[in-house]
Amino acid sequence: MAPSTILTGRLEAGMPQEFTDRMLADHPLGRLGHPLDVANVTAFLSSEASSWLTGLTIDVAGGRWMP
Repeated sequence: MAPSTILTGRLEAGMPQEFTDRMLADHPLGRLGHPLDVANVTAFLSSEASSWLTGLTIDVAGGRWMP
């Protein structure tokens, strides 16, 4: 799994507004990631639903990294 910028309390407290605006502009979904976004992918990868997946990187990035 490859998460992009995840909005945590620590990040919010230390990130200048101009940096936040620049990061938001890079994300097609119009928001930064939340810890729950990463948790949901982790739960999926830990479940039987992902049992047929191998050798895969999942970009939890809100569309920021698209080939």
